[in-house]
Amino acid sequence: MYREKNILSKNELLWDIDSSPINYPPIIRKQFEYNFCKNRKSYNLCIDKFGKLNNINIDWWMTLPSYRNPYISDIFNYLVVLDTLKSFKNKNINIKIVTSSEQFSKLVTDHFKKSITVEIKKRNIKALLIKEYIKSVIFQLIVFVFINLFVKKKYQEKKIIIVDQFVTLNKKQNSNFYRKFSNTKHLKTLIAPTLIPTMNFVKLFKNLMYSIKKNNNYIFKEHYLKLSDLIFSFSHIFRRKKFFKKEIKYKNFKLSNLLIEETQRYSDFFSINAGILNYIFFKRSSLNKLDFVKSINWFENQIVDRGWNLGFRTFYPRHEKSSFGYQDFSKHYNLMSNSPTEFEYKSKTTPEKLIIISSNFKKVTKEFHLKQKLIVGDSWRFKNLKNLKRWKNKKRKIILLVLCGIKKIDIELIKIVSETCKLYSKLNVVFKTHPILDIKNIYYKNDLPKNLNKSEEDLQNLLKSSLACITSGPSSTIFENSKLGLNTILVNIEAGTKENIKMFNLKKKNYFIIENSKQLLDVLKKLKKL
Repeated sequence: MYREKNILSKNELLWDIDSSPINYPPIIRKQFEYNFCKNRKSYNLCIDKFGKLNNINIDWWMTLPSYRNPYISDIFNYLVVLDTLKSFKNKNINIKIVTSSEQFSKLVTDHFKKSITVEIKKRNIKALLIKEYIKSVIFQLIVFVFINLFVKKKYQEKKIIIVDQFVTLNKKQNSNFYRKFSNTKHLKTLIAPTLIPTMNFVKLFKNLMYSIKKNNNYIFKEHYLKLSDLIFSFSHIFRRKKFFKKEIKYKNFKLSNLLIEETQRYSDFFSINAGILNYIFFKRSSLNKLDFVKSINWFENQIVDRGWNLGFRTFYPRHEKSSFGYQDFSKHYNLMSNSPTEFEYKSKTTPEKLIIISSNFKKVTKEFHLKQKLIVGDSWRFKNLKNLKRWKNKKRKIILLVLCGIKKIDIELIKIVSETCKLYSKLNVVFKTHPILDIKNIYYKNDLPKNLNKSEEDLQNLLKSSLACITSGPSSTIFENSKLGLNTILVNIEAGTKENIKMFNLKKKNYFIIENSKQLLDVLKKLKKL
């Protein structure tokens, strides 16, 4: 809506801060990008400072401001916008801000009275909160009842390595987290599953029972939790109101009301409940004398992980040094939350040691905690990548678009590639969706050009037969492309694209950064030698 009309007049710019940076007016984007990269460390220190002021406990680590994930929390974006506006304050440029945040609107109006005007987009947060809250309560209660009624509890006497894993609707995905664990005479490895939220209970429980039958090494948190524990987790929505009562500042900006608004709008109650119940599970298991001697957490530093690590390190202090976080995924410059801060480590919400899958990721993983212990280990998810060979140049004809699972970015990717396909009808592009985002939330099939089609084929098979891969955002495809030496076309949708590419040591001849459909078409014609 604002992309074509972001310049209102010669000295007046329209800036929708909820949109992606590719849609910002060029002069604003340049300054925003500079501040975005410059402010990373100070932003993370700022969030840690908020935590220290807010009586740290499990509830704090379930709040949106503590998350540090810029794809979920808007706080980092707000701080970068404020610094960007300051840089234009005395430059005779009038800016109209478009935002969905009432508190951010007030903050801007108070500090930039003359040169900045604000338009607020209405959003119905209350309806979403109520809907998601009810769904999360129903889901958690049904899972609790089902496991206690239909899954037999096993009594454990050996020392236990406890492993964190998700169970999804996708059987293949469920087997892609870890290699098969083996037991010894005195040590047993048990998986404590977290069920991915869905209302398709029949399929979910079928997959769960299939996994139990296939690998008889599960321990269920629900067997140790009490109904009162579930009620405690459901009550977080009321307890989170206690945060940010004190005045909190970023530079000269008073942020308390903005942070309260951000905290109250967080609607992922599935993750909140799972995080709190992970924490309580370790409390209950320690009271039941379960001897957990090592913890392996699938670690993305989400609030679910924080509950897990805080629980293990708090209630099993003797084995706290044996807590591991497995990061079997590609890193992304903008996903700052994947890299723990020193404060998070000292607060026991992150593991003692992190296992990463490439030495290229050492620097970004230790960015906010220089003493973080790292192990470069093998990848189970990408186990086939070593033996994967791309086809010879003449056989590689596919132009592949890979979506990243972030709705805002994927909408822009589909839009730009669609425009390119319309510009050149002889071009054929296939695209691969991301499992975490329902494709119906991005596009309607009838809206796509006929030469842009969805593929259900395995991603790695598509990559080896592709001439070029188009992507953006936190996509593991860049990592896979770097191993294959595949031509990578990055659409510069978000800030930090150039910084992100440095991690993968891609050869300059193998990657292209483009801004629009015309540039994309020029690159594709060059590669296809049209």
